[in-house]
Amino acid sequence: MSELLDLADSDGDARWIGIRRHQAVLVVSGMSLIGDSVVRPGGVLLEAVAGSVMLLCSLPVYDNLTIGELLAVGLRFLGRSRWTFLSVAVHGRTLKLSARGQVMVQGYELQHRGRLDLSGRDVQGAQELAAFADALSTGDGSGHASVHVRSNSVHARTLLSLREGVRAPEAWSANSALVRDFLGLAGVQDSMWLLERWRYVRTSGGVARVLRIRDFSAVPSGQALLERLQQSGGEVSVAMHFDVVGGAKAHRIAERAVHRVGSDGALSRAAGFRRTARADRVLERLVQREALVASGRALLRVGVYVSVHGLTQDELRRSFDAVLAKAHEAGLRCERGLGRQAIWFCYQLPGGPGW
Repeated sequence: MSELLDLADSDGDARWIGIRRHQAVLVVSGMSLIGDSVVRPGGVLLEAVAGSVMLLCSLPVYDNLTIGELLAVGLRFLGRSRWTFLSVAVHGRTLKLSARGQVMVQGYELQHRGRLDLSGRDVQGAQELAAFADALSTGDGSGHASVHVRSNSVHARTLLSLREGVRAPEAWSANSALVRDFLGLAGVQDSMWLLERWRYVRTSGGVARVLRIRDFSAVPSGQALLERLQQSGGEVSVAMHFDVVGGAKAHRIAERAVHRVGSDGALSRAAGFRRTARADRVLERLVQREALVASGRALLRVGVYVSVHGLTQDELRRSFDAVLAKAHEAGLRCERGLGRQAIWFCYQLPGGPGW
C-alpha cells in the first residue's frame, strides 16, 4: 500500500494522551497512589514509594524502551537459557525448521539481472509480490511469507520463503538449498547451537547482531526504504516478514482502528483539548486504509529485521556501526535488541519460527 498510502508510525506503537499506553497506565496509577498517600489522613508511605516507582518506570531511556520495559527484558534474559538449538529437516521440497518454534517452509530464489535493472523487472517483481499478497488475503485465514536479501560487496541473493502448499509468483524459482545459506548452515550441516549474549549471538560461522526497523515514516518520499542498508558493506541480511490478514478479520481490524482514533478525537475535543495535525493525519490515513481493504487490497502485519554478520566481535562492531549510520541517513528508526538477540535471530530466519 505504500504507493497509495503515506507511511506513518507503526500501528503497534499506539499512543494515548500523547504517550504509549503502558506509560499512560503507569503515570495515572502512580499519580493516583501518590495523591492518595498525601490526601488521605494517615496515608501509607508504601503507597507513595510504589507510586514513585511506577512514575520512574514510565520514563523512556533507550531504544524506545521505558525503564520498566528494560527491567522486564533484563529479567527475562537472566531467566532463560543462553543456548538455542537450530535444526532443519528435509521433507521433499519442503524444509522443517526448528528454532524456538517449528514451521514448514519452501524456498524460492529471485533470478537477479544485476544491481542495475534497466528492463524494469525489479518494479514488475514488486508488483507481482503485491498481487500475491492480495490473493492470499482472499482466504479466511492468515498467510505468512518472508523476503530475505543477503548482500555484500560482490553480489546479492534474494529468497522468498513461503509456508507449505503456497505457490510463488512466476519470477521466483524453487531453491530449498538457499534456505540453508540464510540459516547459516553450511554444506550438509543440519543443525547448530546459538549462544546468546546481551548484544549479539555467536553461531558456528562467527557472530551476528540483529536490528529491528521500527518506523519508516521519516524516509523521504520516492526513496527505496531499505536500499541504503544494502550499500553499507560487509555481510548484511535484510528480512521482511509479513502476515497477510485474511477475509472478514482484515475488515474488522481496519474498521476498529478508524473507530478508536475517531472516538479518542471526539472525547479530546469534548474535554477541551485541541486536536493536533498529527492526530488528524493519522485518522485520515486510517480512513484511506479502511477504503483500500474494503476494495480488496491486503492488510499486512510487517516486521523488518536486519542482521549483521562478522567473524570476530571487532569486525561485527565495525559493520554494525556502518549499518546503523546508513539506517539513520535513510530516515529509518531502529531498535538494537539488547537482551533479545537470540529471539530476534530466530524471528528473522526464513519462515520465522515462532514469529
